Amino acid sequence: MVLWTTSKCNLQCKYCYASAAGEQKNMDSDTAVKILDYFADQPVKLQLTGGEPLLNYDLVCTIYDYIVQRGYDVSLQLQTNGTIINQEIANGIKKMKMAVGVSLDGPPAVNESIRGGTQQTVQGIQHLAKAGVMLNLNSVVTAQNVDKLPELADFALYLGNVAGIGFDLLRNAGRAKENSGAVGRPTGEQLNTALRRLFEKSESIYQQFGRKIMIREVEEAKKRLSSPAGTQEYCYASCGRSYVFLPNGDCYPCGSLIDNPDFYMGNIGNPPLKPIAIVKQRAGRCEACCYHPFCPGGCPSRLIVNADEAEDTLDCVLKKSAFDIASGLLK
Repeated sequence: MVLWTTSKCNLQCKYCYASAAGEQKNMDSDTAVKILDYFADQPVKLQLTGGEPLLNYDLVCTIYDYIVQRGYDVSLQLQTNGTIINQEIANGIKKMKMAVGVSLDGPPAVNESIRGGTQQTVQGIQHLAKAGVMLNLNSVVTAQNVDKLPELADFALYLGNVAGIGFDLLRNAGRAKENSGAVGRPTGEQLNTALRRLFEKSESIYQQFGRKIMIREVEEAKKRLSSPAGTQEYCYASCGRSYVFLPNGDCYPCGSLIDNPDFYMGNIGNPPLKPIAIVKQRAGRCEACCYHPFCPGGCPSRLIVNADEAEDTLDCVLKKSAFDIASGLLK
């Protein structure tokens, strides 16, 4: 379950798909409570996002207090740009036992050109470090930053409280449509090289300093190769178990599809909601691939919005590269 605590943001990322939400508003506590109550009898992974979710930090605290008060089985996750995290908020995140993801699209100069607010993001991460909070970095991969992404491993070492780094391929939605000339997708060769170099840097850091920085795609590939009997679903949205709520209570299976009426699941103010499983899309020449028995395919919503007709999409390239690295580790 994903709650957009707000559709407002203090940055203007050139590729932001959340900008498709239109009206900039905060979710109110009544809407959040209705959502939590709707899933009261189920264990839930709850990600707070937006927009920038901490612009509505009071609601974040209200959600946590309500979960504790009602004894709901909920694990909390936060996806943030980190720019407004002060020590008080960092201590609150620690108290709420949140898993934290911070968006950072490369070393400082690169991130500043694409996202902005880099100094504030670094300060936020440092406040989290003082509170004893580990986090993961999430990077949107574009033609503008792909060659510099391996340098994130060095920056993660400097920051000190980064446990892992993950790639998020560009989605042709929201502001990315408006800025297609300024923000483009990398080539498959660039993507493959970036992942391999990032992994090599992380391994070198571990050997030199004993600091393990996980690369999300490689870790997932290792798990799938080690447990071939596991699920072949890509994500919760691909099996009809994902609910993304906008501030007004509207619900979709994925945040990338909020401007597509075919994926509207209803509004929490007028239940019941209609579960939707996003049909698995072809990510490449799957049947001929040696990793086909293990691979969940590409992100189904991204393959829809990108309408990629290439035989091997970037989703496919990223998965193959990760499986190649993982298979070498498991030999």
